[in-house]
Amino acid sequence: MVYPEVAMRQFRFSPALPETPPFTIGDGLILLGTASALYAGLRLSFNVPAIIRGPEISLSPLALPWYALLSVGRMAAAYFLSLLFSLFYGYAAARNRTARTVLMPVLDVLQSVPILSFLPVVLLSLSAVLPQAFAAEFAAIVLIFTSQAWNMTFSFYQSMTTIPTEMREAAAVFRFDPWLRFKTVELPFAAMGLLWNSMMSWSGGWFFLMAAEIFNVGSRDFRLPGLGSYLQTAANEGKLRAVILGVATLVFVIVLLDQFVWRPLIAWSDKFKVDMVEGDEPPRSWSRVESLPPLNRLARRRLLGWR
Repeated sequence: MVYPEVAMRQFRFSPALPETPPFTIGDGLILLGTASALYAGLRLSFNVPAIIRGPEISLSPLALPWYALLSVGRMAAAYFLSLLFSLFYGYAAARNRTARTVLMPVLDVLQSVPILSFLPVVLLSLSAVLPQAFAAEFAAIVLIFTSQAWNMTFSFYQSMTTIPTEMREAAAVFRFDPWLRFKTVELPFAAMGLLWNSMMSWSGGWFFLMAAEIFNVGSRDFRLPGLGSYLQTAANEGKLRAVILGVATLVFVIVLLDQFVWRPLIAWSDKFKVDMVEGDEPPRSWSRVESLPPLNRLARRRLLGWR
């Protein structure tokens, strides 16, 4: 049996949720901007030549180091663009409440768009206004960028909005200007999350790199010299030895980057961990790249007793 007083208390502590409009002005602006960009890309794509000849892909083992360097270079260019985008976009969204109401929904829409759908529109529109080789390179970097940037941006935004109150108050007491606060408080606090999400984004970028390097539209060959086009050519010609060499090179490059880039960076970023109690054994790297002077100097900066 439910007494009237209990029922009233239950009703009193269960207020109705406010109604939200199903469609806002911000949603309309985002939809209009997306449609305008797609329309502009489609209009430009009509000016692309009907026939485009791609490069000759050599299956010689001696070409593999050069192709691996080209593929890693495209990945690195897309990653640095993604990192810059994440820092600027995440900072603007976290520090400005008005900008956040527009920037975060836009980012949510962009990450929901299938990544491979960016490539035809971007590639065909760029080919209409730029030389074909440069357009294909730029489109490949844009495709990899779209596979990396959203994840990193959300990570940096979350770190910016979860900085401990004590650290914010200390920065205010010492009257840090925006650049000093970003350099000594916000970026170090976000370093570990940004690095782990960078590894995830880089891993996902390998798939879209391969897709960008072997892209064709009818009689238009937009292939790029790299590991992806090497593996595709070897598979099409039935060269099993070339396929094995290409896969082995890809695995070797991934392991090399893990041991000499990501593991040292993980060991270095552990110095920025904010813990109230002693944690587990910090990660180590046998290559000791994290002990280089530039990284050591940055890691020695202290704020409120943490490194």
